Amino acid sequence: MPLADNVLRLRVTDGKTIEEVADGAKLPPALVAAIEGGRRSVPPKSLKALATYFGVSVEFLQR
Repeated sequence: MPLADNVLRLRVTDGKTIEEVADGAKLPPALVAAIEGGRRSVPPKSLKALATYFGVSVEFLQR
């Protein structure tokens, strides 16, 4: 699950909590947790919000 792994890796590398990422990306914490756990498909708008928050491209998150 590249997306889940990439979101988790970026969050941990940045020293952020799920709540901090969710707040910064304007997403519900439960959605961020579900994405990291690979339990949820990601709506395009949410994917873009995460990419913007982490300062990476959408393509990078999906690799």
